[in-house]
Amino acid sequence: MLEIEVDFVDTLIDIDRKLTVKGAPAHAELIIQTKTERADHVWRSQITVQADESGQVALTDAVPVAGSYTQKSAMGLWYTQRAENAAAHAVFPHSVHHALHTEIEVQCGDQVASTVVTQRLTHATVQRVEINEEGVKGVLFVPGSDGAKPAVLLLKKQASAAVDEAQAALYAARGYVTLALDYEQTPSLTAQPADLVAFQTALQWLRDKVSPKNNFVAASGYGEGAELAVLLGVVLNTDVSAVIACEPTAVALQPYPLAVEDCLGPILLASGQLHTSSAYQRAIGERLQQHGFDYNFQWYNYEGVAQGLSFPHVPTLQHTESAEQALVLAQANKALWFAIIGFLHQAVIEAARPSQLNG
Repeated sequence: MLEIEVDFVDTLIDIDRKLTVKGAPAHAELIIQTKTERADHVWRSQITVQADESGQVALTDAVPVAGSYTQKSAMGLWYTQRAENAAAHAVFPHSVHHALHTEIEVQCGDQVASTVVTQRLTHATVQRVEINEEGVKGVLFVPGSDGAKPAVLLLKKQASAAVDEAQAALYAARGYVTLALDYEQTPSLTAQPADLVAFQTALQWLRDKVSPKNNFVAASGYGEGAELAVLLGVVLNTDVSAVIACEPTAVALQPYPLAVEDCLGPILLASGQLHTSSAYQRAIGERLQQHGFDYNFQWYNYEGVAQGLSFPHVPTLQHTESAEQALVLAQANKALWFAIIGFLHQAVIEAARPSQLNG
């Protein structure tokens, strides 16, 4: 009898899933299809695989003979999903507390088996609070567990875009009070402290309202938000405990014009080698090295990646030209997310010390 086994059937989106099909005839071909509703649109993927001599297929080891991808990938069925409506690009539910349910169906001759795998952007205990007070506007996500938690100020990919609630909710699921800040304009790299009052107000608001662990508030962003995170770390260095800047959109500047060595906390940069941000972030790293930066500096520059960095286990084919590239991007997303979480955990520990400076 054909059956599907999945570990972690219902858990956070950043957790790996392992899917195994059992009960097929030896060496039989199986068609595996997925269907997920994402923001009111249906996304699908499909592969054809061959069972082994015992009639099993483990997607961690199987190489599809046809379909959405043809390389070994435990979660390639998620990475290579395409929307039925080619104009649909949103991959997350309208509410971060609504789960993504992926229907999986396996066909082998006249046998059919099905199951549902659920991905969640956050825990049910995470509180979502809309904020519009004291000059601060955005959405606050608060972990449900007791005790003081470190905080993250999450900046927008584009000032004209909506706040990134999905990223903020997942940060909260991993133990960080996160404010997804709303604002109408991204300051230029030449901005002075007077131009950054709104962001300084938000950083102070977080400290006043949530009393973060070790007084820790990181600035995190992708795209325009990445450039802004670095700017805040430099100009508002006493307010920013750490900087996370992923895939900035600015053109490469050499030498890098901001005094990044003035940051008073660790910095994590991430880019794809095929993206213009690679040269941009290399310039930052060179400047930090020249000035003997005293804090933890990490730069992740992913080979074969052009754009689309995110957190794990989301469709990546829409950001690439081939399924092969989609799988490469997916692996980069997984590696980057857990690098960020490890970076933050270490930064919070270091923030408890009287001084982070070497020596």
